[in-house]
Amino acid sequence: MNLLDGGIASSAPESLDQVCTLAVELKIYKECGRYYPFVLGAQPVRPIDLAQFYATIANEGMRPTPHVIEAIEQNGNVVYQNSTALEQASGADRASFYQLKTLLQGVVQRGTANRISSLAPYVAGKTGTTDDENDTWFAGFSNDVTVVVWVGYDNADGRRRTLGSGQTGASVAVPIFEPIMQAVWAYHAPKALLDLPSPDAMHLLVSSSADGRRRGDQTEYLRRDAKGRAVDARYALISRREGGEGSASTSRGRRQNSGPTPAEAQVQVDRSPWGWDGWGPRQRDTGRWNDWRDRASMGRERDVERNDGRSSPYERRSPFFFFQQ
Repeated sequence: MNLLDGGIASSAPESLDQVCTLAVELKIYKECGRYYPFVLGAQPVRPIDLAQFYATIANEGMRPTPHVIEAIEQNGNVVYQNSTALEQASGADRASFYQLKTLLQGVVQRGTANRISSLAPYVAGKTGTTDDENDTWFAGFSNDVTVVVWVGYDNADGRRRTLGSGQTGASVAVPIFEPIMQAVWAYHAPKALLDLPSPDAMHLLVSSSADGRRRGDQTEYLRRDAKGRAVDARYALISRREGGEGSASTSRGRRQNSGPTPAEAQVQVDRSPWGWDGWGPRQRDTGRWNDWRDRASMGRERDVERNDGRSSPYERRSPFFFFQQ
């Protein structure tokens, strides 16, 4: 509720209006049911629309157009090739999409999808479960592929059948996602670490830690203000304690924050208000321990490096879709 009541606009109704407008602009919904549970996903969504949105996140805001046929060949000659180009999504810039991607990567590393935490350097995504376990979801992506898994019953006939008590996206949908991704890496595209921010996104971001560009680690990227300073808004809406961090992380947060400022920008971190467009109340808490290490992958062979001088992956990539239902 903090997010709606002053976190986006000055009032909850205005905040809801902005969320609804953004959801329609991003083509998640054709229209928005204007009621507060909407922000929690209470409005039905089609898997194809969800897949398109998650592919847009993977592409830093470059939206693909879903299609069934990629190409048709006859006697070795291509007689049809889909030529749908990526389009820039409105409503948010590349930096915002990249920050959202890292949030979804955190869901895999330490959130509801942590049963596949060993894949966190390579995939990001989000679980979902509807009331009474009627439906479970997992939407996830790599650099090349977006996968949406839905498990449930078609209740359009009026009967309310459920998957059973305790069945969630994490326990039902995520186990379907993992072998699909393993097949993708085996037969379609090599397993590769999720891409770092594109140059356009990095212009608006600064790493929150001095080792922010070490591959295999997840690093939080902060927005820059108009003067190029990093604006730490991670605890603008809730305190560290409300966010689940205990005293140990508090002490570690003090140690880290007493060190140098983010190395990539060489700027002073501004830990006051949020700092852009007047969005959000004053920050309640200043310390923050940024600890995300892919312990499962440390020491393993590093797979394909994507930033190797080739053309930007955000310009060349047009992910295709897998669906399992």
